Amino acid sequence: MIKRQYFFGLALALFYIGSTNAGVTHLEINKTISIGQGKTFGDGGSYEKISGVAYFEISPGHKRNKTIADITRTTVNEAGNVTFSADFEILRPVDPQKASGTLFLEAPAQGEKLSFGLMHDVEQNVDLNSIHETTDLGNAFLMERGHTIAWIAWQANVEKINNRMTAKFPIVLDAGQPMTGFVITEFNGRSFKEKNPFTLPLSGREFIKSFPAKSINKEAANASLFVMESGSLGASSTEVGKGEQVPSDQWQFAYCPDGWPGQPSTEYICVKNSFLKNRNYHLIYEAVESPVMGLGLATTRDFISYLKYGSKDSSSNRHPTAKLEQVICQGIGHGARYLRDFLYQGFNVDENNKKVCDGMSIHGAGVEKTYLNYRFSQPYRISTQHSERFIPDVNFPRQYSVRVNPFLKFPDGILKRPAFDPYIFHSDTSTEYWQSRASLVGASEGASMDFSESSKVRRFLISSTESYNRSGSFGHSGFADRQCFFPSNTIHIGPIMRALIVNLEQWITKKGEPLDSMYPRISDGTLVEAETMFLPSVVKHNFRGALNGSGDMEFGPRVKFNRGMVDSLIPQVIARHKVLVPAVDEFGHDIAGIRHPNIEVPMGTYLGWNIRTTEFGGGDLCDEYGSFLPLSMSGEDAIAINDSRPALLAIYPDYAAYVIKLRKAIENLVLQRLLLEEDADLLLNRVEQSINMH
Repeated sequence: MIKRQYFFGLALALFYIGSTNAGVTHLEINKTISIGQGKTFGDGGSYEKISGVAYFEISPGHKRNKTIADITRTTVNEAGNVTFSADFEILRPVDPQKASGTLFLEAPAQGEKLSFGLMHDVEQNVDLNSIHETTDLGNAFLMERGHTIAWIAWQANVEKINNRMTAKFPIVLDAGQPMTGFVITEFNGRSFKEKNPFTLPLSGREFIKSFPAKSINKEAANASLFVMESGSLGASSTEVGKGEQVPSDQWQFAYCPDGWPGQPSTEYICVKNSFLKNRNYHLIYEAVESPVMGLGLATTRDFISYLKYGSKDSSSNRHPTAKLEQVICQGIGHGARYLRDFLYQGFNVDENNKKVCDGMSIHGAGVEKTYLNYRFSQPYRISTQHSERFIPDVNFPRQYSVRVNPFLKFPDGILKRPAFDPYIFHSDTSTEYWQSRASLVGASEGASMDFSESSKVRRFLISSTESYNRSGSFGHSGFADRQCFFPSNTIHIGPIMRALIVNLEQWITKKGEPLDSMYPRISDGTLVEAETMFLPSVVKHNFRGALNGSGDMEFGPRVKFNRGMVDSLIPQVIARHKVLVPAVDEFGHDIAGIRHPNIEVPMGTYLGWNIRTTEFGGGDLCDEYGSFLPLSMSGEDAIAINDSRPALLAIYPDYAAYVIKLRKAIENLVLQRLLLEEDADLLLNRVEQSINMH
């Protein structure tokens, strides 16, 4: 009890005394709990969680803030500064002396924490957004290493549904009134799931606050609704379409969960005969109340700077972390795209010219950046082959290294500030090659050559896997278990990601040589065109060469350097890119990259892509799901279903032969530093147990 009372005294000190610091003015700590009921975690000992709200104040005239779109078009305080806030959470050793000196900060994805599902093998049924005293934190990998772990929200307009983290930013003003502007929003399968709803929020997501329409009157809001079968005009089209116009008498701004006509609303749309789940809809309208979304770049920068340098420059009683020596920032999916943009926009250096993240684990971004530093931005949207293809996410630069922009004729790249650039491990799964155009991170837009990579970057393909799977995930077929043609890919890549993180730590601290990159290349024939690639017959039968097309797009004169104001809501393609995918072996598995033991010693085919069923818009790729197709038991079984893959009995004469090969694959990964000894032991124990069972 005495210790807890002392900590709340510390919380008050943080709230009142910290207000003199630049960037973060103070932390409002709302809750402090112990983790694991006092359980000790390896080097870190016992842990506690503090959570609350971080408050910020920055000068719009500071050179490090001038690139934030519309920062000069919003309210300021008496000092002329912009103020805002963001949810935060910190897990730290109770005993500061047991802290490792490493801060591991995850950039949330749409307000969600994902790293523990990936790094700690926390199972699917555990709510990672609400870590309680009794929450099962899996193998507690990061805590066992004594790391301090933190999250800070960077995205405004996220509703606190399912404990998501959110930020609050002031809105853009015009002569003291909310600025208006035209926006495009899409309603698709992500919104519908397995239903044909009558009504949806204008954002298309229940957990995202909508930009209100200027008026409930469609004519006053200059609003039009369009419908199309797919966001792609062809299987791998670069072009972006908006569809055929829906008659005005078939929809209105209204909330109608039970059907037409509902109650008028500036934040909902009602469709008279319901939305159809095998269609995509585009709504163009004049909206109001755009937050200064680019402030999300400052929340991460200033929160880390406060924790990293404040704890050294001031009394330890004024800060919630101790002896930080390095910071590793991780982004997964949305968070990964955000970190690529965070670097490009110049936010890895704080207002005092100090480096923010020393290392970054960027996982599942492909070539994309985020749609954030814009007026009326929609950073929650992800472009896929089937939907939401109007997003400014792949325009130049795409590579980390600097090269000449062919349109503006000057050098540009994501890493262009050598003194402040972090060491980066950029990992993608097979899914990112099909959906997030990952080939363009390292290959030319015309698919004629590989580019050399920055010395501060290592890239990895985690072969034949999908973006994000929790430990213990079961196979499914998407929404209602009917959306995708094949069952999903269930390989959990946590063991490989843990090994990558350890190697990244060693690189940052100069305690080990960095791994060599492992990804497909044009030069060795492991990066190829989808239309001409080899595929096993059982897979190829249902494949039409679909992948997410790519190109440099013109969004209007007010868009430069992935920021500004989009005027061309349906962008014009000014240069097409040729997207390539990993070449595969006789099983359909990616040849290049880090191959999980289940890929190296297969019982079936794992793919990073799946196909939509007719009910959900057949033929297109099925969102970000992968696939699994079991191997036939015998050669006769394979012939019966026209399966060109080797049968199980042809590869493994008996179960012991399978186990021997699996053990060898595990040992090889350890030798390559791609699997930790402790994870290898767990996998080998399972192999031994399976031998005993057989």
